[in-house]
Amino acid sequence: MPGKTFMIDVLTPKQALLFGKVKEKLEEKGCRVLITSRRYIELTNVFKLSRIKPIVIGRHGGGDLYGKLSSSLDRMIGLLKLVRKAAPDLVLSFSSPEAARVAFGLGIPHVSVNDSPHSTHVARLTIPLSRKLLTPRVVGKKAWLKYGISGKDIVTYGSLDPVAWLRDFNPSKNVLRKYGLAEGEYIVYRPEEYRASYLNVRRLTLETVSKVFRKDEHLAGLKIVIVPRYEDETYRRFFKKQSVVILEHGEDTRSILFYSRGFIGAGGTMSAEAVLIGVPAISLYPSSTIVEEFLVKKGLLVKSTGVKDLHNWLRKTVSQEFEEHERLSSLRMLRKMEDPAEKISETCLNLL
Repeated sequence: MPGKTFMIDVLTPKQALLFGKVKEKLEEKGCRVLITSRRYIELTNVFKLSRIKPIVIGRHGGGDLYGKLSSSLDRMIGLLKLVRKAAPDLVLSFSSPEAARVAFGLGIPHVSVNDSPHSTHVARLTIPLSRKLLTPRVVGKKAWLKYGISGKDIVTYGSLDPVAWLRDFNPSKNVLRKYGLAEGEYIVYRPEEYRASYLNVRRLTLETVSKVFRKDEHLAGLKIVIVPRYEDETYRRFFKKQSVVILEHGEDTRSILFYSRGFIGAGGTMSAEAVLIGVPAISLYPSSTIVEEFLVKKGLLVKSTGVKDLHNWLRKTVSQEFEEHERLSSLRMLRKMEDPAEKISETCLNLL
């Protein structure tokens, strides 16, 4: 609807990529879109790459409960003042507790996008306050009903979230030169977000990955490219002798992932990205998600239970040839999938 104003609260790099595409769709329809965010090291460069200038309110709360709650309350006050001034017609978020509460309190429709019903704390704070919930069809409606939303208010789409920002992706080797990388000669590793509210991590996957590379001389010539979540020192402490490249926070990892030999994931988004573009992938995620279980069941993702599984997978992956044409074929296939950004923008517009 031309002339309508939307506010989108963006809290993570994944959300910046997804909602950046939603913003484009809404603006094409003549809508005004405000992007809000928080101070968080991973987000800064992502916004630069997408040329989005967010309104930054508050900060990431860190790893302890007091810090999380304190930061959330501060952000709520900041968003309250902004929303009152900007008067958006609708607020959209990937289940942001602050955005949902402020929108609900001011009588503004809030729409949630979420593929993670396992993140119970966030879901309990946002789903009951949301007018609509959008989620991948593989997650389905049933997993959300316990959070107090009616099935008729849940909208599903027939693809995974990364399809939105991979549909128009064309791989480039320029970023490889930036980091001194050569195609097929490195493994990408994304550690877990161990400060997240939904994870109770006793043993870091960093220990498992570093142990495997340290003990196998056949992997000695293979570089490890780490996509960091936190400070570089955290990772260098574990990988003291291995050939490690730590990317800048918020780097556009799509081409780096595309030209890698394989991917080791301890989260959800990049594992799905790897699968969608045909990169061999293994998950060390310390818990389990519906999306991950779906990919494992389809034989698209390997689930590791420890050092032995990871070691066997690495030896097998390293022995395989790097096939660029197969990955280009995967990219062409995903362009035929439903666009989550289109479904999200369409649902929001239909509410007004």
